[in-house]
Amino acid sequence: MKKFELVIFDMDGLLFDTERPSFKAMRQVMEKQGYEFPMETYKLLVGISDRESDVILKEIYGQDFSIQQILKEYKLTFREMINQEGILIKQGTKELLDAIDQKGIKKCIASSSSRQTIEYYLALADLTDRFDFYVSGEEVERGKPNPDIFQEACRRAQETSETSLVLEDSLNGLRAAVGAGMKCIIVPDLIEPNAEMEKNAFKIVSDLEQVIQHL
Repeated sequence: MKKFELVIFDMDGLLFDTERPSFKAMRQVMEKQGYEFPMETYKLLVGISDRESDVILKEIYGQDFSIQQILKEYKLTFREMINQEGILIKQGTKELLDAIDQKGIKKCIASSSSRQTIEYYLALADLTDRFDFYVSGEEVERGKPNPDIFQEACRRAQETSETSLVLEDSLNGLRAAVGAGMKCIIVPDLIEPNAEMEKNAFKIVSDLEQVIQHL
């Protein structure tokens, strides 16, 4: 196996414990608008862009549903929660970043979130200077589970799929990595590993520190 020269991090649910407060905020806004919003529905949206989320939610709530009517209030509600409660860095994050630095491996973030959100979270967590660059879902034509965002990360790093490792917590992220021809380590968050994850993931580990042994 070729040595990994680039490690590509997802963000929400992998680096930061943002999925739980995000669900809480989304449910609050959806219920205010008269929609039921169980956790199982939220899980369908994990790891994908607003555009893909709109398609899924239209299938559930009808073609008259528009995510744009929800997003503005959701983002304000979620931002208030994060400002009040802070952002929790996932276990093993700093240990893994240190190990990657010691090995001289490039590292970046490839997240479905906006560039503004990525910058905001990194600043809150004091991790702004720990990554070489980042790619947001706004910067590619198709979001996860399509491979575009990981292919763009490789292009910017001047690396190939064979020398790049993706770290993800979601099935949609894994599908994007597989589509890009990259090995993907899953660190589960809200979504428990299923048969597809077990079949297609390079490894499944319980926290980011355990990734170190696979670099």
